[in-house]
Amino acid sequence: MFTRILTTTMITAVLALAPAAFGQQGDHSNHSEKQGSHAKMNAKAMGQAQTACPISGKPIDKKIYADYNGERVYFCCEDCKAAFKNDPAEVISKLKADGVKLEKVSMMQTKCPVMGGKIDKKLSAVHDGKKVYFCCPACKAKFEKDPAKYIEKMEAQGVKLEKVKKSE
Repeated sequence: MFTRILTTTMITAVLALAPAAFGQQGDHSNHSEKQGSHAKMNAKAMGQAQTACPISGKPIDKKIYADYNGERVYFCCEDCKAAFKNDPAEVISKLKADGVKLEKVSMMQTKCPVMGGKIDKKLSAVHDGKKVYFCCPACKAKFEKDPAKYIEKMEAQGVKLEKVKKSE
């Protein structure tokens, strides 16, 4: 009889401790939390559309946005849009870390692909039917040594280059 009580007590103790030993709660109260975190991880892996303002966390207004390096960021109000301009790269980095996939937008070339200065529309070169502008003659010369490298970089940033028809 003593052995039977001892065995029953040991089985009861093992069953009570088993969930904790395997990282589970006996009442499964955090099961929905785990499902929620799995859902967030899946959404993050897939890239979700932006629905919340990156500054306030409130729902976005599609009429209020800023474009930065070929990507569009939406906000809930003009104040949040103004706050974004303090550190846009940091805000975009946080959005992407949260799994938000930003809309790509095309932008016209405004910076020299070599030095990043303001372009002069009088200084340009054409490569593979695409017109590229520069800030100075030295940048144009450097571009002409490896034009594909600079064009690829600009297009990756969302810059839409002017197309030029080949003259005969």
